[in-house]
Amino acid sequence: MARITEEQLVLPSLMLMDNSQNRQITTTILREKLTAIFKPIGEDAEILSGRNDTKFDQIVRNLNAHKTFERFGYATYVTTGHNQGYYEITENGRNYLKENMPIVNYLLNNDFASDDLKKSFDIVFEDKVRSKNILIFDENTTINEGASKIITSKTYERSSQLRNIAIEHYTKNGRIKCEACCFDFEEFYGDFGKGFIEIHHQKPVFMFEETELEQTIGRALSNVLPVCPNCHRMIHKKRDVPLILSEIKSKISSKYTYCD
Repeated sequence: MARITEEQLVLPSLMLMDNSQNRQITTTILREKLTAIFKPIGEDAEILSGRNDTKFDQIVRNLNAHKTFERFGYATYVTTGHNQGYYEITENGRNYLKENMPIVNYLLNNDFASDDLKKSFDIVFEDKVRSKNILIFDENTTINEGASKIITSKTYERSSQLRNIAIEHYTKNGRIKCEACCFDFEEFYGDFGKGFIEIHHQKPVFMFEETELEQTIGRALSNVLPVCPNCHRMIHKKRDVPLILSEIKSKISSKYTYCD
């Protein structure tokens, strides 16, 4: 399993700074909040020899030791005493965060597994180096009332298109059912429930700006699943490790499943 890198921590750290009082945050608080986001496992969770903290804690401390934020002009570290100080986000850092906030929200609000977060933040960082724009597909924009007013209309349109094509792809004999429990809203509610379903993103779905939308959606179909709201919530019940389809299906009582 790949280790967490300093570069993967940059955007989440900038978000945490920007959301903190006076846009300042200490290393201790930053470490606690980043641990809650990435939930380190494996070698990252190992305790350092002769210390009480983990190898992940060391990576967070290295953000200061290696001047990671300063290299990009995103934040500065202000020393207030011996081994004491705080990070303060710069205007450049706020601009970079603003440009990527839709991606950060998408990744952190959808309870993706830690490995998927790491890979996705790598893509975002590499995107900065290549000067390419990343576009997202966020199912939440098609579920939450008013969400489309917060994000760009293009994100809403892309997400809706993926949703519609996914529903068409998974529809059988004119009906769409939950892939986990097989609940059919049209069968239960009649015409009022026709086409009602949520689309679960098993892994983050991205595309680069110059990529054909249809090509990306075609690849994404194997990465999304139609599920009912109940099963969708249960998939994400353990926020650090979302359940895969076989796992959620195995937890459904045979007395209540709607599957044949």
